[in-house]
Amino acid sequence: MNRSASEIARIVSGFAEGAADVVLSGAEVDSRNVEPGDLFVALRGSRSDGHAFVDEALAVAGAALVRFDAELDTIPSGRALIRVEDPLKAYWTLALNERRERGWTVVAITGSVGKTTTKEMLAGILAADRAVGSTSGNRNSTLGLPAEVLSQPEGIELFVAETGMSRAGELDVMGVILEPEVLLYTTIAPVHREFFSSIEGIVEAKAELLGHLDANGTLVINADDPHQADFPARTPATLLRYGSRDADARIEDLVDRGLQGSRFSLHLPSGSVSVELPLAGRHQAENFLAAATAAHAFDVGVDTVAAVASSLQAAPRRGRIHRHDSGATIVDDSYNASPLAVRRLLELLAAEPNRRIAVLGEMYELGESAAEAHREVGREAAGAADLLITVGGDDAAKIAEAARAAGLSDHAVHEATDAEDAAELLGNLLESRDIVLIKGSRGVGLDRTVDLLIEGSET
Repeated sequence: MNRSASEIARIVSGFAEGAADVVLSGAEVDSRNVEPGDLFVALRGSRSDGHAFVDEALAVAGAALVRFDAELDTIPSGRALIRVEDPLKAYWTLALNERRERGWTVVAITGSVGKTTTKEMLAGILAADRAVGSTSGNRNSTLGLPAEVLSQPEGIELFVAETGMSRAGELDVMGVILEPEVLLYTTIAPVHREFFSSIEGIVEAKAELLGHLDANGTLVINADDPHQADFPARTPATLLRYGSRDADARIEDLVDRGLQGSRFSLHLPSGSVSVELPLAGRHQAENFLAAATAAHAFDVGVDTVAAVASSLQAAPRRGRIHRHDSGATIVDDSYNASPLAVRRLLELLAAEPNRRIAVLGEMYELGESAAEAHREVGREAAGAADLLITVGGDDAAKIAEAARAAGLSDHAVHEATDAEDAAELLGNLLESRDIVLIKGSRGVGLDRTVDLLIEGSET
């Protein structure tokens, strides 16, 4: 974005006060994260109202988007207020306007697992010969995504956007903004059960993006996911299927090299190539297959795909590997957790030959299925780990209880109350050849466990 406050006011049907000629180059909804040139969007949330932080934000930001009736202090020199009836709707309108005027080709990625890693892989492949922008971090919501759209640098041709949701209707909002030419689905699984009564409800919420896909665009689906079987009938877009042996894109002859990654033959409609992927876990090969299939929609050659694969590294907190001072190997997958995602990482851990330690935090937003989901993870951990540390409250205790019932001895199961407690426990247990998997929902904060362990260590 490169617009004056007065231009923005015109786009969102508001009016500007103060320095109406101040130029804005980005947007932010969290006053703690604003940077010079940002537009701070003051939103009313369930816990706080962003209007209470406008003065703080304007110490840095160039302008603030606020309600018409907001009573605020004097506008600082060189700053502006843009007053509108509804700041959230104005924020979405501004993002849609930016997307249309910039003329990007947009790829939207959604699903229940692997979205961020697949997004990073696809952006890396496309960037081999194009100017590519993408969403960053966990900015995949109706609040974070517009900020990413409004903060992209000049000159990009393609925009790769991760889209997530917790409730029905959220992907519809993001679809309106993105109007994607390519829509890629990773696996759909029963997550966010706190807000959905059934997997069918989750599938329908994920399908909201289909109505926004360009009719002349491309739909990329997981051929092995039955939840996506009827998606092609909902859009006239060109179809690409990845996964099974009869799919348009598939992997054959996979050699799992554990923490060293995998080697396989990648088959795309344009040809076949041998791939060396230095990311641990079979699930990473599946993520790469999804990204490579979407890249085919842009006529990216198989040799380019293979060359990019060899240089990839895991995104932060999503399978990145660190070396502890003790010599132990730490697999940091602390960004988030769902039953399926935990299962995939436990499969990776189970294949390791040395002592295996699983540090598992609670999984959130599972609703009525939470108790059984945590027990199932405990049973699976018993078969994959030699030592187990659970982190959190009642649901973490269910993981521990089920692991003991499934055969892990009492002395092999430890229960930590929080991330710091888990780090202390691990610090006293680690030996030179240990393999440690750390995974839990974001709210558990297991990233702090990782940071405490590797501070000053080689990564």
